[in-house]
Amino acid sequence: MEAAVLQRYTDRLAQHLVGPYSRRSAIIDEVMDGLQCAAECNLEGCPDAEEAAHRAVQEWGPPSEIARAYNDATLRISANRLSLRAVCVLPLLAVTWASALLGGPAGPWAYRHPPLLVTGLSVVAFGCVLSLSGAVSGLRSGSGIRAAAARRGETVTTGTLAALIGLLCVLAALVLLLLNRGLSHPESLDWAMVSIPATLTVLSGAYFALSLRRFLSVVRGAGPS
Repeated sequence: MEAAVLQRYTDRLAQHLVGPYSRRSAIIDEVMDGLQCAAECNLEGCPDAEEAAHRAVQEWGPPSEIARAYNDATLRISANRLSLRAVCVLPLLAVTWASALLGGPAGPWAYRHPPLLVTGLSVVAFGCVLSLSGAVSGLRSGSGIRAAAARRGETVTTGTLAALIGLLCVLAALVLLLLNRGLSHPESLDWAMVSIPATLTVLSGAYFALSLRRFLSVVRGAGPS
């Protein structure tokens, strides 16, 4: 009966948790260990194992409140991971695309490169600034004891969303640049060089679009109920 009491508590807790399965499973295991330890401690003053388990559950508090605290931590972990990945991906894409677009054969333009390239690179630069500033904001606000105590979840969410949206804007602008130049003057591109950043862009776009969707689901689940 003791195990049944604790299991019912963790089952109710699981209904309120958000995030990937591995994260939720780890939380359930951690809570179960804590409940078992609390129940064992209560056995010293209560010989009935079931009553000791009930006391342990009462000590922990309502499952929804416990889940809210864990969801807040899950939000911060997800934000930090995505921000770090965005910061790491941007320099790699910048180097590979700069080599491919600027190092190809000369095109039929007066200044060697198409006019749209300047506009596109300006959009890319704006996306990079947005992504990097959002990532830095999210990382600074989402880590450390002070941030956890202040519960600055809105800043973490806004910074991480800015990082992801900025990165996706960069990827979209790069794809448009490639399509414009490839369709208008394909002879001005070294396609062997272009294939590397193009492949990285497609893979990064798919990954971060899916990551954005998952992060939004965590944000909605971690919001006030």
